[in-house]
Amino acid sequence: MSSFKAICVMTIWTAAIAYGLFRIGAHEMYADPLWALCIASALLITHMGNMFLYFKIAGEKPYQWFKKSEA
Repeated sequence: MSSFKAICVMTIWTAAIAYGLFRIGAHEMYADPLWALCIASALLITHMGNMFLYFKIAGEKPYQWFKKSEA
């Protein structure tokens, strides 16, 4: 359940960054080298923030798709 919470928080974080980039018009100015560098930095910070959020909320336990049944 903690992985699901982490993924929800990561989705909100990513959507907020995407909304911010859209509001400043990053989708129109990506051809300018300075803007491209700023956009790339924002995306890198978004990714690092997602990793921080996941490990802070879910801990060191990885997400498991299927639970192993003990027989």
